[in-house]
Amino acid sequence: LSGSNEAVADAMARVRALLNANRGFDMTIDNSKVGAVYGKGGATLRSIQDRTGVQIDVERGPTHATVSVMGTPEASERARHMLQRAIDGEVELGPGEVAEDIELGSATAAVIGRGGSNVVDLEKRHGVKVNVRSELQVARIVGRPEKVAAATKDIEAIVKPILDAEKAQKKADEAVQSGESAWQVTPEDDDADGW
Repeated sequence: LSGSNEAVADAMARVRALLNANRGFDMTIDNSKVGAVYGKGGATLRSIQDRTGVQIDVERGPTHATVSVMGTPEASERARHMLQRAIDGEVELGPGEVAEDIELGSATAAVIGRGGSNVVDLEKRHGVKVNVRSELQVARIVGRPEKVAAATKDIEAIVKPILDAEKAQKKADEAVQSGESAWQVTPEDDDADGW
């Protein structure tokens, strides 16, 4: 800035006031959620910035990232809600789209696949968006109804055998505990010498 002392002081005061009015906020998230903030190819981040008029910067640390939002208080608050929905895995439905949630239970890792390979494959094959929330053991599938139905069928084909085996194991364990197991030998029945 250049000019008279009064003009420079006035300009600096206006810049400070503008920066304070558009300070926004910072939020800390796990590094594992940074991808949700960016979206595919940065689409989610750009969409939030375009729709709210804020500037968003993401800085990663060793375990957490800081998301800095700069904009008017109203725009920053709208951006905060949109960021939280992205972090929580909520997806906005387009015209004609539906969302379906599937309980995955202990089959969550199998549905995700190594490095997310199964999710990527399901999305490509069916033209849907699959969001797996590992901590809740739930998958949300978003897309056209017929495509969601096909993807749901494929996910259930992964989940069912795992959950069925888990249920059978639990039933067998309960039978052993109650003494009803066909494999359980009591001392009176055990007349095999030398074993």
